[in-house]
Amino acid sequence: MKLNMSDEDVGFVLSVVPYREHDAMLEFIGEKYGLLRFVLRGYYRPNSKQNRLGNEFTKVRLRFKYYENRLLTIQNGELIESYAKDRHDFDWLMLMSLMTELIVRLYDPRQKQFWNQKINQLYNNPFMVTLTLILRDIIVISGIEPVLDRCVITGSSQVSDFSIKHGGFVSKAYRVSKLNLDDLKSLYGIFKGQDKYTANPLTIANILINYIEFHMDLKLNSWKLIYNV
Repeated sequence: MKLNMSDEDVGFVLSVVPYREHDAMLEFIGEKYGLLRFVLRGYYRPNSKQNRLGNEFTKVRLRFKYYENRLLTIQNGELIESYAKDRHDFDWLMLMSLMTELIVRLYDPRQKQFWNQKINQLYNNPFMVTLTLILRDIIVISGIEPVLDRCVITGSSQVSDFSIKHGGFVSKAYRVSKLNLDDLKSLYGIFKGQDKYTANPLTIANILINYIEFHMDLKLNSWKLIYNV
């Protein structure tokens, strides 16, 4: 279905890979159309004027002819923000790689506004704490929120651990992890709207990533690089 002869969108370049001899293929998430794939003609030619539009983890305005369910071609556009000061930071690059992987693997067109909000949230505050809140929101919007007001197995109010497999807090008889009290309080707090917590953000993020991977049946390769470095 063809809509407009010409259109434009503002958003983030998520990934860039070679496509044919001199061209590149871009994954892009925009405010208007959501997740799109583009061909960027001549990107790999020497002195190409298109170079500014094909850098990963940049904010751009793209112009194109929109066709539904088709690979699109970029006509022209402008670079809005290069994030030049952040691009030399390995931690920043890995956070953006993870965000890209989350979007590409989990994107639902009905959640276009949600994913645009989340990527802007991370670009504006590129910290591990921000990531944990985004992971929480992904879990909630995906309908897999853990049970945190009782033992998910017995219903007891006395809990001692968080079980990824069972989907929530469990009592002492089912304790298998090495999570401490601060970890449990922090997990409870972020799902109950208490965005400040005392646990190590990396620990909480790892729990939430493992939870998403288990309950949504996927593997996030970017996280392995972040967590094991």
